[in-house]
Amino acid sequence: MTPRKPKSNPRDRTSPLRTIKRTQRNEEVRRQIEDAIKGGDFAPGERLPSERELVETFGVSRVSVREAIRSLEAIGLVRVYHGRGVFVTDRRSGLGEPMARWLDRHRDEVLELLGVRGALDEYAAALAAENHDAAKIAPITTAHEAFATAVEDEASADDLVPLDIDLHIAIAEASGNRLLYDLLSDLHSYLAESRYLALVLPGRPARSAAEHAEIVAAIARGDAPAARLAAANHIAGVRQVVVAGMHADSEQPRLPGSSRLSGAGV
Repeated sequence: MTPRKPKSNPRDRTSPLRTIKRTQRNEEVRRQIEDAIKGGDFAPGERLPSERELVETFGVSRVSVREAIRSLEAIGLVRVYHGRGVFVTDRRSGLGEPMARWLDRHRDEVLELLGVRGALDEYAAALAAENHDAAKIAPITTAHEAFATAVEDEASADDLVPLDIDLHIAIAEASGNRLLYDLLSDLHSYLAESRYLALVLPGRPARSAAEHAEIVAAIARGDAPAARLAAANHIAGVRQVVVAGMHADSEQPRLPGSSRLSGAGV
């Protein structure tokens, strides 16, 4: 029997990243990380080095690193989880960067994107119910419970946003459709600020948790029409909040560190 090779430690690898000496430092940081991801130095689902480690590696400021990560998130190459780090996007199809770049150039069309994302969420919920795969329903239930518990604990909108995204991505995963998964991963990551806009409002987190419960229950019992309807009702309610917030005369709180308009279905 051939002995198994010990698993290599990521820290033992030769770093594909180099100290930066150019003026446009944030762009050079973005380029190096993007090249490393596309070259396979960082695998799908792998966490990137911490902000402190990137600052030391590149010899740049935290601002340059944060701007670079924000740009990579905008084109769909990474996802940022508050308190956990930055992870390489787990793409399931060949689609990705072209659509993400399109999204980043058409911020004024966010309301249309909300409609598209809503339709895809409904479809994903229906497919997840039709497939009725217990192994994939379990993560949906776990994500729902995490969000509901956070709401009960009166967590901040900053903490609730990533938990909400986790639930919707778990539903997309359970749909079994790779393209649908990628589309929703892009849209949920890009459309994050409107979630904050909704979840910061008193009473909205509890309503979202209740609406999530209806979606999850329908999926769990394999009722596709009910899952689609529950998702539609949930998205319609959140969209009303987002539209009202976008058109309000007063300034609304923005997601810290974000310059993006963002999306439906909290």
